[in-house]
Amino acid sequence: MIKCPKCGSDNLLNAIFCRGCGEKLDLSELKPDSFLEKKLTKSQKIMKIVNQVLSVVIALLLITLIVGIFFPVAHLTGNEPSADATKQFEEAQTFGVQAVRRGRRPPRNKDDDKPSSKSFTFSSQDATALLNKSLHLPITGGDNKLTSENLSVSFAGDGCATLILTSKLMGKVPMHNTVVVKPTVSNGVLAMNVQKTKIGFVPVPAQLNQKITQKFVNLSGGSTALDKIKSKLTEVKISDGSLTITVSKK
Repeated sequence: MIKCPKCGSDNLLNAIFCRGCGEKLDLSELKPDSFLEKKLTKSQKIMKIVNQVLSVVIALLLITLIVGIFFPVAHLTGNEPSADATKQFEEAQTFGVQAVRRGRRPPRNKDDDKPSSKSFTFSSQDATALLNKSLHLPITGGDNKLTSENLSVSFAGDGCATLILTSKLMGKVPMHNTVVVKPTVSNGVLAMNVQKTKIGFVPVPAQLNQKITQKFVNLSGGSTALDKIKSKLTEVKISDGSLTITVSKK
């Protein structure tokens, strides 16, 4: 190392300009002491160690964050729903809808004597399969950098549902967005009531919840079947491993 005679900065032996002041290093002005390594003071040594420790800590935090975001999350997959679940799902969509005969006066609906509402129960696995089927997942093709592959839903005894959306970045790297919600129905309006959100295993600050939940909102908006059920929904009950919905006649 050579020491700049003007500002005192240390420079490499082959340096032409000083990295401290930018002035050209004139070898004729350099003294023998300029080629000696500058000894650090005690405070400078401490600061050097502190900077090294901080650099290591920041690097570890960044690595942990990246690993946490892309870390695999256990979730259910959208296999075929059971025959009973499929039947219930279809009935929930058509419940209370009166058939109309073309060219004739509609007859008295026999369903008028039946209950005005009906409940349907689905397991976590069946609900996951039905969701993926109604949302046409996985979504392939297009120029999207992040494609939706699978939507998992599981129900807990505290009345919450955990939704995990699995997507692929550039069609290769899997990512998992998790939203925990506590659904309620008031005056025919379904509210999801977000409890927390995560990307991988990394919790998302409350201020950014909207960006994560919007992905689920956009995805569910593409299902006519879900829209039909939501328009008649009057009650949602969640127990450990199952969901019970109640729909009523319009």
